[in-house]
Amino acid sequence: MDAAGTRKTLINRLRQTNSDTRSWSEFYNLYWKLVYSVALKAGLSETDAEDVVQETFLKVSKSIKKFEYDPSKGRFRSWLCLITKQQVANHYRKAKKLPELPSFWNEDPDGPTREIPDPTNDWEAVWDTEDRKHTMHLALTRLKDKVKPKPYQIFLAHCIKGMPVKEVAALLEVSDNEVYLAKSRVMPLFEQEIQELSETEK
Repeated sequence: MDAAGTRKTLINRLRQTNSDTRSWSEFYNLYWKLVYSVALKAGLSETDAEDVVQETFLKVSKSIKKFEYDPSKGRFRSWLCLITKQQVANHYRKAKKLPELPSFWNEDPDGPTREIPDPTNDWEAVWDTEDRKHTMHLALTRLKDKVKPKPYQIFLAHCIKGMPVKEVAALLEVSDNEVYLAKSRVMPLFEQEIQELSETEK
């Protein structure tokens, strides 16, 4: 099953029940690092970022039944982004002893859009940067299961970490040609993973 099919199946399972521990664990493992890294980049402490993760997933669990998966509209990424933004904004409001934003704010993806105050003055850029890192991490994880260890190591060193060909060849004890060959064979697979994940996480 492709990434879109996998994500749709997972979200549909979550919409059906809040007691599916395995599905919630899978969902949490997919997205907690994204929410956490965004909260950190927004200027929160590690402790507050951990709180944002818990509050974001709690809000998702309460509102997921209202969400209807449709990757063509790119709604899931936008919805998760807004919920995270609300929780980060609430932490800043708490520090200033201001009341939290209304609990219903943006929990319904089909409800009226309400503007959430930007807690960073550059929220979209922060989210987009961390989302790209998150997508790359997921793509590499999926790629690792589909490629033999040596070509994967070569690809990771040369194409992801940017090490020169000769340095990679010396480090991994392969020829220059093997580095070029690994790049030509693995890069299309990596780009395919990125494309599938990007289409399902907009």
